[in-house]
Amino acid sequence: MNKQKPNIVMILTDDLGYGDCSCYGQKAWTTPHVDRMAAEGMRFTDFYTTSPVCSPARTSILTGLHSGHLPIRHLDDQFLPDDIPTIPQVLKRQGYVSACIGKYGVGSGQPDVDPIRKGFDYHYGYNCMRHAHNYFPPFLRENGMKVPLRNKPPEGDKRQWETGVGVAEVKVDYSPDFIEARALEFIRDCKDRPFFLHYCPTLPHANNEGWEPPHGMEVDHYGDFADRDWPLNEKGFARMVQRIDITVGRIMDTLKDLGLAENTLVIFSSDNGPHNEGGHSVTRFDSAGGFQGYKRSLHEGGIRIPFIAWWPGTIAPGVSDHMGYFPDLLPTFCDAAHASPAGACDGLTLLPLLKGDRTAQPLHEYLYFEYLGQLAVRKGDWKYYVTDKGEESLYHLTADRHEDHDVKISQQKIFAELKACVAREHQDYTASTVPVFYDPHYSRLRNEMPS
Repeated sequence: MNKQKPNIVMILTDDLGYGDCSCYGQKAWTTPHVDRMAAEGMRFTDFYTTSPVCSPARTSILTGLHSGHLPIRHLDDQFLPDDIPTIPQVLKRQGYVSACIGKYGVGSGQPDVDPIRKGFDYHYGYNCMRHAHNYFPPFLRENGMKVPLRNKPPEGDKRQWETGVGVAEVKVDYSPDFIEARALEFIRDCKDRPFFLHYCPTLPHANNEGWEPPHGMEVDHYGDFADRDWPLNEKGFARMVQRIDITVGRIMDTLKDLGLAENTLVIFSSDNGPHNEGGHSVTRFDSAGGFQGYKRSLHEGGIRIPFIAWWPGTIAPGVSDHMGYFPDLLPTFCDAAHASPAGACDGLTLLPLLKGDRTAQPLHEYLYFEYLGQLAVRKGDWKYYVTDKGEESLYHLTADRHEDHDVKISQQKIFAELKACVAREHQDYTASTVPVFYDPHYSRLRNEMPS
């Protein structure tokens, strides 16, 4: 086991809210395994995604860029250019083998082999974010190739057979089970070499193609929530969160059983704030954790996310109010692997903080966010916010965590200071379209992973 190069596991859930885990205040259910990770590791209270929707957020993780610099800023942006370095590409130079298992979702129109093009040695799950909304799909993808499942779309539903998008008529294979199994298999297969696992379950995202109960929050069964006096979709949502928790426990236990836990940095987080879709109400269980807004909003509920770092023997148990965001992950992983970012990077390493040296931890002067005309800047306790209609506000988050009281008139100096950050951070861009070339030779079987 190479003690100098820790394994890295990124557990990225899909639309899990700040308040959906019991260690972040959820009262309707418990998440004992996530809570165990938080108790044994470092739980962050002020960590942010870069975007309130999945594709830009996932791109930010892999590239270290914030939403003012990203080549993918909206759900319809198609493609991450090949000349922007990614985490797996940088780590590969340090001898890491890497896998993206679950939802890739970097762009809306990327080739089926795009995870491999972007540096991953192996991909299993969903490439397209629309395909990823189906929990009983007719197929998953492995390195770009379709792997059939036993689920069957309605007869004549040619679109679902071809794209995987829709609601199955015959439901046998629940995709989260397959995705979890492949992730655990990857850990076991790579136990003797440094690895990076980007594990991206689609839970608890709604099946946006399923408008009628119970299809909006599709599960294989309702588990502990079957007898709750809740609508079916709310039972489904709760079961999805419980299913995430079970998988977190299995990953932690597998690492411990293999003797890898003390040489593995594990991050648990969500790509953005909670959704209000598929028959799930964001307010029913306070998924946003008392914050205003949810997915697609730059209010705190849409961008402040659960974030836990676990590395037994290295990270001391505790809670941190350090202000960080997704661009910090690339330099953190590079720092842990003794590598350097290969291109532009908006993030700062978290490694000093994780290792207990708070005085050596670099600090962001501010964090910048943009999405579909909305803008936000956080600096200390202050937050500048612009709606998609151009309406400006200033909030003091410590005194007003729900962002109800606009104080820009009484705090004109700080208002002007944060507003000026927008001009420094926003860069105009043209979304990249999918290249015309397509090379099927990028597809490779699992047994062709570098040894």
